[in-house]
Amino acid sequence: MSTIQPGTRVTADYSFHDEDGTLIDSSTRNGPMVFVHGRASVLPAIENAVLGCSSGEHLQLRLTPDQAFGPHRPELVFEAPAANLPPDTPLVPGTELFSGSGDRPAFRLRVLRRTDSGAVLDGNHPLAGKTLLVDLRILATEAGT
Repeated sequence: MSTIQPGTRVTADYSFHDEDGTLIDSSTRNGPMVFVHGRASVLPAIENAVLGCSSGEHLQLRLTPDQAFGPHRPELVFEAPAANLPPDTPLVPGTELFSGSGDRPAFRLRVLRRTDSGAVLDGNHPLAGKTLLVDLRILATEAGT
């Protein structure tokens, strides 16, 4: 049985909960997590935790905001005037807008609320500032080539 090293393809069942126990995501909903270790496709704290593990191992992790999606940054919450917002998009709380053009990468903004002159937007990741409880069960490993 091989252990997880950089380049290993990992398949794992998972669940993510917040500190209140609310389920955020799971393999029951979306199928197993599949990633190649070292390719930065999962949080670094998860990559570090599974390094050296084998198929069948079970891990329970508590990720602080700094290990997960960072702190909530109040400077990323701002009011945008209606003239700067897409005219054909309903501006209801939770709507996601994507900004960026040309060689600038897109970033996500979430509508928090409408205002008389536009909308309050939040550029934070939806899980920013949250501690995550992660449950992982390694289902399979495949050595990299």
